[in-house]
Amino acid sequence: MMSGARQALDILRLMPDGGPAVCNICVTNVCNATCDFCNFAADKHFVVDRAHVDADRLRDALGILHRRGVRYLTFSGGEPLLHPRIADMVRYAVERGMRPSVVTNGWLLPRKLDDLRAAGLRTLFISIDASDRARHEGNRGLKGVCDRIAAANAEAARHGIKTIASVTINRLLGDVTQLPAFLASLGFASATFSYPKTAALGSSSLVYSETSTLIDYGVDELAEAFEAVRKLKGSFAILNPSESLREMVRHLRGERETFACFGGYKYFYMDYRFDVYRCDFLGQKVASVWDFADAPLIRDGCTRCMSDCYRDSSVLLNFPVAIGDALRALGRGRPDRAARALAAPAVRRSIGALLEGSGTLKRLARLG
Repeated sequence: MMSGARQALDILRLMPDGGPAVCNICVTNVCNATCDFCNFAADKHFVVDRAHVDADRLRDALGILHRRGVRYLTFSGGEPLLHPRIADMVRYAVERGMRPSVVTNGWLLPRKLDDLRAAGLRTLFISIDASDRARHEGNRGLKGVCDRIAAANAEAARHGIKTIASVTINRLLGDVTQLPAFLASLGFASATFSYPKTAALGSSSLVYSETSTLIDYGVDELAEAFEAVRKLKGSFAILNPSESLREMVRHLRGERETFACFGGYKYFYMDYRFDVYRCDFLGQKVASVWDFADAPLIRDGCTRCMSDCYRDSSVLLNFPVAIGDALRALGRGRPDRAARALAAPAVRRSIGALLEGSGTLKRLARLG
């Protein structure tokens, strides 16, 4: 495991290339939940061939990702805790100097948390769909999962693991102002919101539903939901940047957007077949990970979707990417281009989002 100082130096070395990159890794297409708005659901039968990523080969793949600047990983699924070697994969990432997180429904945490902690995991995202137990457990098909989540949150806090509620915007939330009290009762001090996906994805990901009435919003209705989430930021630690929530409203209304997405440049999706896509939404494969070391990256100003992890992160990444652009321009003797890169309106807004995020983290540190 890298020391804090070594990690900081590593990040600084990446700044001429726009800073560190992120990769979501789908480690399995198997799930034990029945979420209405996800086609990985165990009862929907979209998954024909059940598959787990090869953990030993993943260890080698992480080396390639690391050489391309990837320092942050999210292990997802399906349900990643169903992978029998999830703790091994977390450990491999930590040993590479990467910072892994895991997204889970929480059902298996009582059995897996100790192994994840020993492997070096420091961040867990736990899915929450509603503002009360009955509706959440009904959608998940996992009766009693809230008790497991509450127990895991308490145990994680004792060992310095940060847990974050991952909440999909959907109709089960009802009055979203009721959500913070429910999250607090489960032991959460922060949340991040996922944006509904209602069309088939171009990648192998099945985190969408074309038929779920829980996420079938009109434009104005969904815009109001984004605004309601933004207003929660004053009373609870919401990690989605305000700038991103405003950007999604602009996206919905077909207005000019401020932030290009860096999917394919600083953010990637890799599936259990080791195929690397620019994101989960578009069917644009960058390369097999085994060819990824020399694959050209993609930076084309895309704003075609509202996949939250890619769009939210791109708001925050805008500033470090601009620093990289400026450093390269200076290296070519073009201070004028360097100045333009740093003076763009999106860069100023990105700095504001980073400052907002740092304030949230400081607040969480005080709570912890």
